[in-house]
Amino acid sequence: MLTVENLYKSFGDNKVLDGINVHVDKGEAVAVIGPSGSGKTTMLRCISYLEKADSGHLIFGKGDGAENYDLHKASSAEVKKLRRHMGFVFQSFNLFANKTALGNVMEGLVTGRHMNKAEAADISQAMLEKVGLSERMGFYPGELSGGQQQRVAIARALALEPDIMLFDEPTSALDPELTREVLDTILGLAKEGTTMLVVTHEMSFAKEAANRIIFMEEGKVIEEGLTSQIFEDPREERTREFLKLNS
Repeated sequence: MLTVENLYKSFGDNKVLDGINVHVDKGEAVAVIGPSGSGKTTMLRCISYLEKADSGHLIFGKGDGAENYDLHKASSAEVKKLRRHMGFVFQSFNLFANKTALGNVMEGLVTGRHMNKAEAADISQAMLEKVGLSERMGFYPGELSGGQQQRVAIARALALEPDIMLFDEPTSALDPELTREVLDTILGLAKEGTTMLVVTHEMSFAKEAANRIIFMEEGKVIEEGLTSQIFEDPREERTREFLKLNS
């Protein structure tokens, strides 16, 4: 499904990503864990071309139908094509304050995909129902809790029918009591076989939702493996130390 090869990124003298290689299969949920400053968010932003990598390639698909993108040199047309494969859910919700929940989900379909409003409304309503907000479609962001706003953001990304969902610490801006409703929504998507790459600091969620774990530190993948192996018998001492402190 998605393969990232030799991804490098520096900000000045600070090397943030140092030769990252990542693969996500179709239907797989992969959780990326690691200490703050390890490059997890920057990796997601480079994958989606929100940041331009210094070097690296991204491949969608397999065989003759595979699409190959240079993450440093991609043209604007290639970036647009690349992003059609992805749904991105940010740490902050990034909703339009002057639009209802339904309007926020519709926006990308109408403006970005040039879909007629009736069809966009049907799809958006279905996505809001999927994330448990069927009774909040007419509410504005200021009338919704943080957890509800994040679920609107998830619905907005799902409405575009991406091949893979990218989640960047989706609960980091939420109070603890609102975190579970968002994690349960993402867990439900994982159980349905939604392909996803999730940066998270919630170890119990990663253990429950992910098929595979990637542990990063100092811009490198230190260890990756099946969820059971990483949590029960990690090979690397640094992984063991991190899990002991954070589980």
